[in-house]
Amino acid sequence: MRSLLATLPVFLMVAFYAVRDPFHVIHPVIKDAGGNDSLATARNAGVMSVETFNLYNAREHYDSFIFGSSMSQNFKAEYWRPYLPADASILHFDASSETLDGIIDKMNYLTGKGATIKNALIIIEEELLRRDPQDDDILFARHPATTASCDGLRFHTLFFKAFLNLKQVKLALTAGEEADEETRDAIIGCVTPARIGKSNEIYFATTDSLIATSPQEFFTPQRLGKRKHVIYPTPIAPAIDSRVEKKLREMKRILDMNKSQYIIIIPPCNVKPQLMQQDLWTMKSIFGEKFVHDFSRHPQLIFNEMCYYDNVGHLISAKCKMLVDSAYREQKDYSMSNPFF
Repeated sequence: MRSLLATLPVFLMVAFYAVRDPFHVIHPVIKDAGGNDSLATARNAGVMSVETFNLYNAREHYDSFIFGSSMSQNFKAEYWRPYLPADASILHFDASSETLDGIIDKMNYLTGKGATIKNALIIIEEELLRRDPQDDDILFARHPATTASCDGLRFHTLFFKAFLNLKQVKLALTAGEEADEETRDAIIGCVTPARIGKSNEIYFATTDSLIATSPQEFFTPQRLGKRKHVIYPTPIAPAIDSRVEKKLREMKRILDMNKSQYIIIIPPCNVKPQLMQQDLWTMKSIFGEKFVHDFSRHPQLIFNEMCYYDNVGHLISAKCKMLVDSAYREQKDYSMSNPFF
């Protein structure tokens, strides 16, 4: 009897966690105001991507996917759609601090679910090439359905341990707050974005409208004063070693297997390293010159603080549209005399 009483608090804690589900990883599907199935907003963007696919795919029949980290989040479906077939169905299949492993996991997950990756827009910044999965962090842990190395028990144990941390629970339950000071002090700050559920996209409607019409009202001296004035030099060592090259070739194999029409964009960032020419050459040798478009050294973007929402280097939506248009224009005009190569 005593042992039963001793375990009762633990049982009640687990039961409360399972019912309340503060991180929305046990019961991700909820009912919206109209009584329709919807998704609760999880802090783990990769989990949101997978659960969005699971919820809507039977209706949407996704065949076109945007892959990448949070640096891809402002490359919107509407910017890409003009370059796709009229009946293309687009899903933003991203994850925070995404890795090559994560993208490959997601591609394999899609094909395993019977989806065909007819079109792919892949955003690969220099850091993504170097980054390893962080399956011990609730913000970045991969969905257990996509990878055998992060099984369901380990995944849910991670979130239950976080539930025992009051700070983590508070952050999970407080919309718009961020865990780290770097993001909290960013220009966007604690603004909670709106969502387009079926495409798994976020957007800052008021902010984007203000930037488009009166940028000086958004990029005030006070806001710009919070910026970190750091321009990282080109790395002294390539990001692509034999291990990374193997992963890129596996990605290419999956794309070829799906007969995908794909394009890769390497975006600029004012506080992160640029891509080395050697890495760019390697990527072009794997995927083809006309399919890899490097904007990481674009001086008008790197040195213009008004091209970024925050001090961690997220490119504003209008500039993401410009890069998509530019990449497809380069692809169309590609020739051996093209000055971009």
